[in-house]
Amino acid sequence: MRAVKPLILLLLAVFGAIAQGQDRLLTDLQTALAGLRGHRGEHRDTRGATADLTKIKHLIRDWVETRLAELSSSFDDDAVNRGMQEAMLSAGIVCPDGCPTSALGYTAPARIRRNGDLMILQTSVGIDCGYDDSAYLYEWASGAWRRIFETEQNVYTAAGYLPQTVYALQASPPNARGERLVLSLGAKPGCASAYQPLYYRVWRIGASGATPKLLLDSSETAYMGDYPPVRGTISLDDIRLEFTMGGTGYGQSHQAVRHFEIRADAVRQIEPIAPTPRDFVEEWLDMPWSRSMQWSESPSLEQWHAKMHRDDGMGDFPDTPLKCAEGQDLWQIGIRLHGVETATYYLVRWRQPDRFTMVDIANRPVCK
Repeated sequence: MRAVKPLILLLLAVFGAIAQGQDRLLTDLQTALAGLRGHRGEHRDTRGATADLTKIKHLIRDWVETRLAELSSSFDDDAVNRGMQEAMLSAGIVCPDGCPTSALGYTAPARIRRNGDLMILQTSVGIDCGYDDSAYLYEWASGAWRRIFETEQNVYTAAGYLPQTVYALQASPPNARGERLVLSLGAKPGCASAYQPLYYRVWRIGASGATPKLLLDSSETAYMGDYPPVRGTISLDDIRLEFTMGGTGYGQSHQAVRHFEIRADAVRQIEPIAPTPRDFVEEWLDMPWSRSMQWSESPSLEQWHAKMHRDDGMGDFPDTPLKCAEGQDLWQIGIRLHGVETATYYLVRWRQPDRFTMVDIANRPVCK
């Protein structure tokens, strides 16, 4: 019994030190955020963001990690998230009125979620017209949650600052060497526009804590009206994304697919590029011929591609897709461009479930 009391005293001392660390970090965070509120309207080329945001991002991360130190390998995600939200609200660092034009000087509540044997932390720091998110990946090792990956924007120049709303951070299972692929999906936050740059990035991370290697870093303008605006899946050697593109002006938008095969550190886009024949036509027209030719059954289609290709993101007005009678896998897609009364007809071969090639193009119907 005599050994029990020293153990209790030791545990109380440890938990007391953790609590003091949490309070100190939260106080430092309150002070740093309050210092930004008097500078709204400044640094417009970076939406109010300066290098001070990195300090704040790391204060939030470090504060959350002091709370993670109290967790076992199994915990209640909802309870932890509620606890962090209540603490941040009580500290007065969460925007009280939604911050419709500028959240500079505030944060959004930190949130965690499980991803198989890993844990993901996402934090947000306010800027003009939105928040700049950071995301961190942890694994359970030696009786504690250990950070193994992070992605955040810490370059604050007009050209280099790319704030993002992180919609997903996903990790593949480990391979035989303990390596994983990590996929980050995000978009540029904005006050008004329904179309914003969509970011997708892929890294390879190792089990030994080596520096993550960026394998893919790409951006495309996509429609933000859906939530989430992009969905993705990841495996040991494969990435697939789906989102809405086109229609930034007149006309309709369409669905796009980005499918990548990863061998060693080489990334190659493979089919499909769209989920339906009509979506395929849009993607085929949007891409440069050097890529569209991969999904073309005749080199003569290059002339049509040069004539109809556009890169302005404008939508169009498609007819109802027509399945051709003479071929089980042939479909006719009629499309009218904005300001053009006559339609152009595209003959598409559709091999189930989502393999497409362009067969023919004409100014008249191509189904027989």
